[in-house]
Amino acid sequence: MFPLTELGKRLKEAREQRHMSLDDLQEITKIQKRYLIAIEQGNYVIMPGKFYVRAFIRQYAEAVGLHADELFEQYAHEIPTTQQEELPGELSRVKSRQLSEQGAKVLDALPKFLIGALVVGVAVVLWFFFQNRAVNEQPKEQIINEKAEFEQSEQANEQPAEKQNEQQSEKQEENEQQEQPSEAMIKVIETNGRKSTIEVTGKQLIIELATKGDAWIEVKNGKGKAFARKMMYANQSETFDLTNETEVLLVIGQTLNTEVKINGQMLEYPVNPSDHVRQDVMIIYKKQ
Repeated sequence: MFPLTELGKRLKEAREQRHMSLDDLQEITKIQKRYLIAIEQGNYVIMPGKFYVRAFIRQYAEAVGLHADELFEQYAHEIPTTQQEELPGELSRVKSRQLSEQGAKVLDALPKFLIGALVVGVAVVLWFFFQNRAVNEQPKEQIINEKAEFEQSEQANEQPAEKQNEQQSEKQEENEQQEQPSEAMIKVIETNGRKSTIEVTGKQLIIELATKGDAWIEVKNGKGKAFARKMMYANQSETFDLTNETEVLLVIGQTLNTEVKINGQMLEYPVNPSDHVRQDVMIIYKKQ
């Protein structure tokens, strides 16, 4: 068994302060548990490669609320670097051969492209020619009708400015009423550790998720049907229309990085995110 490194101790202490087990961390980061243990012990030999070592350490750190770049700088002597890793010669030769083949294909396709461009150019010139000819040969009767329609339009535009303002004001009020989302009444029913149950009452159930950092999210109904189960990264957002559901489970792997809105109203997490980074929120929806 490998003794804990200084970096491993730092990561493990941060995980335990947030009351997260290795199983919780595995579910959030999707990194195998044996690799998480290896990171804490500094046993990088079992990792797939140096790149994965640094990538896994970064995901571990962000999941427990630490700054990965600061850790890389502070514990640089413990973390393997990837600067000296090179692509195998065979892979380089395959890549060069692929680039050569792609260049040959481009050269072969060039004459066909030029011919196609010439045909399109001729077609455009002919279209403009016949279009101008059709306009010049327009019947006098059609010109008279168009002139009458223009005069009627001008007369309609001369209606009093006050009436026009009233119509614009009425139209604006209608648009504002249509765009205004229905308010949601949110009530916390119970909390138990990282799990909580809330009741939402409203005409619709629109849930918006926005992240300012990496976070694992999962959205599913009471029957287990998943609408989303994935990792979201910084400055991403997702919107779900769940009006037809009566129960919805939200699993937020990193509450400190995730904002939740229900019908446009910001949700205050039932449990303090500092106590539980991951939270499972069951929503009981009652449609008005």
